[in-house]
Amino acid sequence: MLRGLYTAGSAMTANAKRIDVVSNNLANIDTIAFKKDEVLTESFEEVLLSKRNGNHYTNTYSNKDFSSSEYKGKFTLNAPNAFIKMDGKSTLNYSHSAEVSVDSEGYLSTFYRDGNGDIYPTKVNRIYGQNGYIKVDDKELSFDDQGNVLLDGEITDNIIFKPSRNVIGTMGHGIRVERTETLFEQGQLERTDYQYDIAIDGKGFFEVETTFGTTYSRDGRFKLNQYNELVTSEGFNVVGLDGPIVIEGENFQVNQFGEIIVDGITVDKMKLMNIENTYDLEKYGAGYFKFEEGKEPVEGEFTAAVRQGYIEKSNANNLEEMITLMELYRSYESNQRMVTAYDSTLDKAVNQIGRL
Repeated sequence: MLRGLYTAGSAMTANAKRIDVVSNNLANIDTIAFKKDEVLTESFEEVLLSKRNGNHYTNTYSNKDFSSSEYKGKFTLNAPNAFIKMDGKSTLNYSHSAEVSVDSEGYLSTFYRDGNGDIYPTKVNRIYGQNGYIKVDDKELSFDDQGNVLLDGEITDNIIFKPSRNVIGTMGHGIRVERTETLFEQGQLERTDYQYDIAIDGKGFFEVETTFGTTYSRDGRFKLNQYNELVTSEGFNVVGLDGPIVIEGENFQVNQFGEIIVDGITVDKMKLMNIENTYDLEKYGAGYFKFEEGKEPVEGEFTAAVRQGYIEKSNANNLEEMITLMELYRSYESNQRMVTAYDSTLDKAVNQIGRL
């Protein structure tokens, strides 16, 4: 009974956090270049559930019907009649299925995707074979229909975990908030025809030098300060290849590559970044992103186009966020009723049955 109470309570806690985040997305529908957030949740580890006395004979675990499929070096494993054993945050985790790949240290591990669908390289749980962790390194990995692990075509281990006969299954303990991710999907571009409004059409960021360090932004509402430097609406310098971008002339243009053209002469180029490890960015101030302490940008090729006379709107959709918010409230209320029911049952067990 208490397990059900904890499960419902954990769902309420996670939904309360999600409601806060969705409400913030709604509040920033009209904020220029706002990137909405999403709460990522995960279940607690699936632990083995055992019969206390005697042996359980109604289910025999085996490698029957084991299957695997591969796509671009990532495998989906299914063991419907046994388990796949892996590490968890606090205890071992047992599951009938898992998505695995080779981690940065050469071990077979699960992998984690962030809110943008990108693989998060540091969040993995290693898989156990019969002899402990499975070391793959740069060998060719495959699985047969018995759950055997083949490296360069040779069987080196087996991934099937068969528990003792008194194990009757697994049980989870609800969900928890894993982290809040910012979704960097592009918002709609709106034409303004103002010469200092600049938008990035595609993946990428403007590099901006602020009082709190180097930051990155998608908000291209720029202007000139008293020194004829191109700055953000808050007065922070937009960074070019030669440092602050100085505009001295009448005819200001920016081409699709981010080159600054003044009176027909190219004078500088915006420092535009295609950041691949966006999961290491955190929001800082109004519309700025900064790397977490100890993290550095991993830069990819910049292939987006720069649009002069446009601004990027928020990527939060009013209708979608409202629907999500209503669904979260309904889910919260359902779990709340469940907690109330458990509380009522416990009250009867303690205060009424206890008198008999």
